Amino acid sequence: MKELDEDGLVIRPNKTQLKKELADLQALVMEIMKLGDGDRNKLHLDSQFLEGVALAAKMKPSTGRNRQIKYLVKLLQKQDLEYVRQWFDTRNSKHAEENRRFHVLEQWRDRLVEEGDAALGEFLEQFPQADRQQLRALIRGAVREQSTGKPAGAGRKLFRLLREISADS
Repeated sequence: MKELDEDGLVIRPNKTQLKKELADLQALVMEIMKLGDGDRNKLHLDSQFLEGVALAAKMKPSTGRNRQIKYLVKLLQKQDLEYVRQWFDTRNSKHAEENRRFHVLEQWRDRLVEEGDAALGEFLEQFPQADRQQLRALIRGAVREQSTGKPAGAGRKLFRLLREISADS
């Protein structure tokens, strides 16, 4: 049934809004295509859609793939997408938090190598369970590598240790 305004005329949908919604759905289809089969099954979408996504994911970029994506958008319009959007939001927030944690650890590694014992004292205040001797050995190795221009083997080991220490706390 079409909507009518007060004069009895048919209200036409806003074309710009419709195009934006279709573009959003197409972007969602592209994100779903990037997922593995296990994650796709977690989205609780119908099997016809999931089979179409698997087919489109295998296709090389072409007009046939574009047609398949448009078909998937049409199928996706008929489904409840609240859970799917919520799942992606949760997943993206976890990735953002992991990236933030990673950058903090990189900063710690850089400070430990540049500042030495002063930064080590601060680090040990924040993470008292850390092994001071092991950290000092890796810091010395990283400083030595930096000064001689060798590959960053000790720097990587130091970062791995920092990651383990922060995961334990």
